[in-house]
Amino acid sequence: MTRKRLLTTTIISGLAIAAASAGVASAQTAPEGESTEIEAVVVTGSRIARQDYVANSPISTVTSEAIQAAGSTTTEDVLNRLPQVMPGLTAASNNPSDGTATVDLRGVGASRTLVLVNGHRMNPSTRANTVDLNNIPTALIDKVEIVTGGASAVYGSDALSGVVNFQLKKNFEGVEVGSQWTGTEIGDGKTTNTYVLIGANSPDGKGNVTAYANYYSRDKILPNADRPWSLVSNAGGSGTGVTGAASAIGTNPFGGSTSSPLNVRYGFNTNGTPRPFVNTLAGDRYNFSPVNNLLSPGERFNITALGNYEITDRLTATAELFYSDSRNSAQLAPTPATAIQIPYNNAFVSPALAALLATRPNPTAPIFFDRRMEEVGPRVETRDSDLYQINLGLKADLGHGWTGEAFYSFGRTEFRVGVQNDVSRSKVAAAIASGAGASTTSCSTASLALFPTCAPLNMFGAGTISPAAANFIRLNFSDLTVFERNVGSVYATGPLFKLPAGDLSVAVGAEWREDSLAFTPDAAKNAGDIFGFNAERAVGGASSVGELYAEAVVPLVADVTGVQYLGLELGGRYSDYSSVGSVYSYKVGLEYKPISDIKLRAMFQKASRAPSVFELYQSGDQGFPAVLDPCTTVNPGTGAARTLSASVRTFCTAQLGYDPVAGNFVAQNTQTESFFYGNPSLNEEKSETITFGVVWQPSFISGLSATVDYYDIKIDDYIGTIKGGVSGIVNDCFASGNLTSAACFDSGINLPLIYRDAAGNLKARAPLGNVSALQTKGIDVAVSYGWNVPWAGGVWGDKLQFDLSTTYLDSYELDGIEYKGTIGAYNISASLPEWKASLRVGYDVGPVRLAYTGTYVGKMDNQGNIPDFEDGGYNTVKAFMYHDVSARWAVNDNVEVFGGVRNLGDKKPPVFDNSPDGNTDPNTYDILGRSYFLGAKLRF
Repeated sequence: MTRKRLLTTTIISGLAIAAASAGVASAQTAPEGESTEIEAVVVTGSRIARQDYVANSPISTVTSEAIQAAGSTTTEDVLNRLPQVMPGLTAASNNPSDGTATVDLRGVGASRTLVLVNGHRMNPSTRANTVDLNNIPTALIDKVEIVTGGASAVYGSDALSGVVNFQLKKNFEGVEVGSQWTGTEIGDGKTTNTYVLIGANSPDGKGNVTAYANYYSRDKILPNADRPWSLVSNAGGSGTGVTGAASAIGTNPFGGSTSSPLNVRYGFNTNGTPRPFVNTLAGDRYNFSPVNNLLSPGERFNITALGNYEITDRLTATAELFYSDSRNSAQLAPTPATAIQIPYNNAFVSPALAALLATRPNPTAPIFFDRRMEEVGPRVETRDSDLYQINLGLKADLGHGWTGEAFYSFGRTEFRVGVQNDVSRSKVAAAIASGAGASTTSCSTASLALFPTCAPLNMFGAGTISPAAANFIRLNFSDLTVFERNVGSVYATGPLFKLPAGDLSVAVGAEWREDSLAFTPDAAKNAGDIFGFNAERAVGGASSVGELYAEAVVPLVADVTGVQYLGLELGGRYSDYSSVGSVYSYKVGLEYKPISDIKLRAMFQKASRAPSVFELYQSGDQGFPAVLDPCTTVNPGTGAARTLSASVRTFCTAQLGYDPVAGNFVAQNTQTESFFYGNPSLNEEKSETITFGVVWQPSFISGLSATVDYYDIKIDDYIGTIKGGVSGIVNDCFASGNLTSAACFDSGINLPLIYRDAAGNLKARAPLGNVSALQTKGIDVAVSYGWNVPWAGGVWGDKLQFDLSTTYLDSYELDGIEYKGTIGAYNISASLPEWKASLRVGYDVGPVRLAYTGTYVGKMDNQGNIPDFEDGGYNTVKAFMYHDVSARWAVNDNVEVFGGVRNLGDKKPPVFDNSPDGNTDPNTYDILGRSYFLGAKLRF
């Protein structure tokens, strides 16, 4: 344990011990007063407190009771069930994943959803400025408020799609210990979650300290026979197989001509003799699915301390301390080593291979080779994220209904990534080199001078790499990302003056933020001396912003015939960024209540997001998106023949140096190696959000409320990969048919956007730009009804609670392409059903609460079938309905037990083409099958 981590743990644990030693007899929240006065409250989306307030922006609330009823021990699991949320990264993410859990409102990107804890920003954990939800203490959550629409006027940058505000339990007294176990019906995927919550008031009754500690662990799951859908790659596997393969090169063909029957790709027998490559999973293609994690193992330790103390009757000091150590890992198939150039006279070249090489026009040219390095072992990527954050504040009663707050926050996240079992390019080159001294038992003299431990590497055939050679070429490395944020703010709110319809209330404030990022990759990774993971360059920099903002609630008319209340909600913010300069955000809202039962609401908000440090300075990081080479005559994933148009055939001939049809060119994989670039000239993103709807709370039906809201979010200057992604880059370039056209060459990075290596493999470069426009719109419907059962007489129950939330997606358009009702990772990775709904039902029977949660995900077409892509024939996904049940029994005031069943119907996830991960979308659909949870809470 580092000294810093020990110090942090000691400080926070000391606060917890102090809380426990205050001698509290029972666990309870601070007692409420007896006054019947309606309390003014602040709702997420505004800083102005109002009585009996229903927000002008649509708000969804998830309570701690709903979290427990769902059996969720991770925050993202609860949020992803909501119709407003497109699932981000989760524990089921393996490739792609970065070890974090994120939330993505309306599917516009996790970096465009602002995450708050108690109304303040949580420190990001990644270079993309996203917050890792693993750092938020789940058992300490009192409720979660989700606000739709740009909220930059209130909170500043990043709130383009909305805000997720986690409100934690405060003023807790006593001791609470809780634990939960979860496991699948198959018997794997065990998770445990144990916490201790301690709280106490100060002896003088003016303060409270609440401390929380939590330990969470999760076992990994690999594909297995109980989940047969996971065992075989639906993408057809990879053309980089374990036998190795020599590529047919159009400029130096086997047999002397591209039309020669010898000019094919060759696999290898274990004795090193070549044979035609069998391009099927039953043949030489590699099935990577069994090696990849279905559920990543994880371990997490959280400590949180919350404190407040009334210094005077008008001044209260607050403090919040957060520490989180979150660890998990991903497991991938062994390294696919591609574009290797083996000398023609390598010591392991068999006589049969030598004879084949001799048929080429240039017989001494190297062999262009690729191989799955199975003997080195599966690649394992470990992630260790340490977050430290301290929030300090002073809250003041300024008199005459005015309050104020001064706040400072410092956060630091250290994100370490370690990789085992990758392969070094330089060591492979040394181990296959020919020359003096090279043999089947010794590396060349020159290689030994560079690497004294060099062992010769036999690439020809499955299982031919010796343990000594595998150990020599194996590469383990680690990277470090450090993100720091400083925030200082001050604001005041209260009534400015009285209008005939009520008080004109305002909030005014100022805020300063500074973000700094330092990404330090391992030397081998920075230099690109790796095969099995993406090469990345060092990135470092900082950005800051100073802001002024104001809000106002203006009552126009009240308590006249036909108008119980009519008012405006206004807000504006001026931001001065070090990166993009001056930015303005504002909001205009209207609230109209003709009668007490009905409220009409509307809001227009203009929001912004400044580019992150990483978006400004990313430098050619490597990735492998699922983009098929348009020149391939056969789809390597499905084995289906492809017909090339005349224009594509001509353009391919210009790139390859030969006719792909006559030469029977077949791409090795369904992925295209790509390199991603930032852009220091990026401007801020700008969004406009319109929401309007109606709230119905009938006085004649106690406990019923219903809302219908329309939303329309439009983002201009959307920062993203140009052309919407690598697929768009490739399609546009091929449509131009000219490698020197603007569609194929980017002046910003001054490089071609597509090119080919010596083996003919397609490569792409993908810079960022303010080049995209995104618009999404739809309708939210929510109904809530709490019913005290009058006819049961306490025998059949006391209360029924019903909560239904439904979203209809009317449009999701990016760069003019409509993605509504589609799923997949053909161009963007997204799951966008037209209909999504969540139903929660609770039924109280004395000390027992029975709960049901239903989650509906509508049917979706495959993203690859969108007509704009001029492709098609991919399978679709049917509608899914998940059912979860649970029960909670309050044995007495001090003991509570609970348990439940998730995915009661044991639904298997859909397997579909162009899936983002593991043959499916593991963040949208349940990959575990039926599972059970059981837990207990003890209070003292």
